[in-house]
Amino acid sequence: MSTDTIPPPLPSPEMKKWPVLVGAALLAAIVAAVLLRPGGGAPEASATVPERGTPYLDGEFIRFSKQFAEREKVAFAAVTEEVLTPALQVTGEVDYDARRVAAIGARISGRVRTLSRVEGEDVKSGDLVAELESVELGKAQAEVMKVRAREKVARLDEERERRLADAKVSAERDAQFARANAEALSAERVAAEKGVEALGGSVEGELGVLRLRSPLTGRIVEAKVKRGETVEPSDTLFVVADLSQVWVELAVFERDLPAVREGDQVDLRIPSARQVTLSGRIAHISEVIDADTRSAHVRVEVDNAQKLLRPGLSVLGTIHASGPRESFLVVPRAAVTRIDGKPTVFVQVGDGVVEPRVIELGASDTGKVAVLKGLKAGDQVVAGGVLALKAEVFR
Repeated sequence: MSTDTIPPPLPSPEMKKWPVLVGAALLAAIVAAVLLRPGGGAPEASATVPERGTPYLDGEFIRFSKQFAEREKVAFAAVTEEVLTPALQVTGEVDYDARRVAAIGARISGRVRTLSRVEGEDVKSGDLVAELESVELGKAQAEVMKVRAREKVARLDEERERRLADAKVSAERDAQFARANAEALSAERVAAEKGVEALGGSVEGELGVLRLRSPLTGRIVEAKVKRGETVEPSDTLFVVADLSQVWVELAVFERDLPAVREGDQVDLRIPSARQVTLSGRIAHISEVIDADTRSAHVRVEVDNAQKLLRPGLSVLGTIHASGPRESFLVVPRAAVTRIDGKPTVFVQVGDGVVEPRVIELGASDTGKVAVLKGLKAGDQVVAGGVLALKAEVFR
């Protein structure tokens, strides 16, 4: 037999085991690589933080590097329990002081003959603002003139009858009748004069001409009439206001009302000029809660000598409440941001690892805010670098 026809030797049992062992080792290496890669399993707060340039989401956590923390000045503050004196942040609107504003209109129909003042002009109490021609007023004034004439004749007749009665020429009854007639006409004259005054006219004024005058000293802030225009009793022709003092109506939520008292100081800012701050005192707190907004109107009287506040202007107010003080869990105001419209803080759960947590806010002062739900005393929250952390993760 030649050597070419000799069959190769059979593999031993030990040689058959080598492929199985190699395959198992490769499979174990692959599984270990998957489990140990970043994000490849349940995140743990104590896991090593990769040196990335920006923070990133790792499940429900946010991880950031030491370099990022140093660059953005990330700082933490502890959640503490403190007695808080609320400084309520509210919005409001400027309104007239009801004691310093007046609407001017005609009590009768008429046509505007002259305009003595227009919008923007200052007036004093009693100044003429417009003249109206009125047929109704003219008739009422003419009736006064007629009654006065009849009364004058009746007074002369009374005097004559009294002289005749005293001289025994006529009966006493005739004198008494003449006196009663004169008294009746006197009462009729008074009623006619009051009728003219009720129409807003003057008995001694020009016949059929109604003169409209300002009832207070201030400025004409609205003028709604033109010369030659016909007006009705329901029309408001002018609005005069003294704007040296105004009201600011603030909306305070019902949960904050127990801390608010009349006399509390309020700081006001104008959105268009935030560097300007005005102060006032709470003069009245509404007894009624608005069913839609769940808030009450709080009136603040403000000195407006500089004329910075205009009726209808929106303002931002800070109420320094003096009501009962309570103990709350508090965090710095800078620690609170909003994600999807919800108040949120970043709670530290490890080195370079934080958890975004939605909280429920309560009252606040100028530097701190009360937390009603979501935190416990001793929690560490991000108080510095919050916006940078939010901007990198929640874009």
